[in-house]
Amino acid sequence: MTDETHDVPMGEPVPQPEPPPADVERDTGALAGAGDFTSGEGLVAFAGIVVVATWVIFDVLIADYGLNYIMLLLGVAAAVLPRLDRATVEKMHPLPLTMKVIGYGIALIGLFALIEDLRFAGNFDEIGVILGALATYAAAVMAFLGARQIEV
Repeated sequence: MTDETHDVPMGEPVPQPEPPPADVERDTGALAGAGDFTSGEGLVAFAGIVVVATWVIFDVLIADYGLNYIMLLLGVAAAVLPRLDRATVEKMHPLPLTMKVIGYGIALIGLFALIEDLRFAGNFDEIGVILGALATYAAAVMAFLGARQIEV
C-alpha cells in the first residue's frame, strides 16, 4: 500500500530534499563590504554623507572651504531619508523618486560650485580649500551617478 500524496510505500521515510549549502562568504572584488552603497539610492546617500562630512571638516572645523547651504540641506536629506522608516517616508513621496531628485540637486549645485570656483581660481592658495573643493566635486559626481541608476 502506498501513500497517495507522495507515492512512497507506507512505513518508509519520506525523502527530504537536500538543504542548500551554507552561506559562503563571497568575495565580489571591489564591491566587497560595500553594503548599501552599491545601489543608486545608496550612492546618493553616500554622496550626502560626503557633503555633510565636507561641511563639518572644511567649513566648521578648518573654516577654509564653504559649502552652499542648500547643498548641505540636500546632503542631510540624502543621508537621513533612507535610514528612516520607508513606509513613513513614502506617505509623502516615493523614496526612489525623492532620492533621484535629491541626487540631481546635489549634482547641479556641485556643478555651480565648480563653475564659481573656476571663475575665482585665485582662492585656491591653501591645501584645505583644495581638498574641500575636491571632496565637494566628488560628492556631486557620486550623486549624479547614483541618481542616474535609480529607476522610478
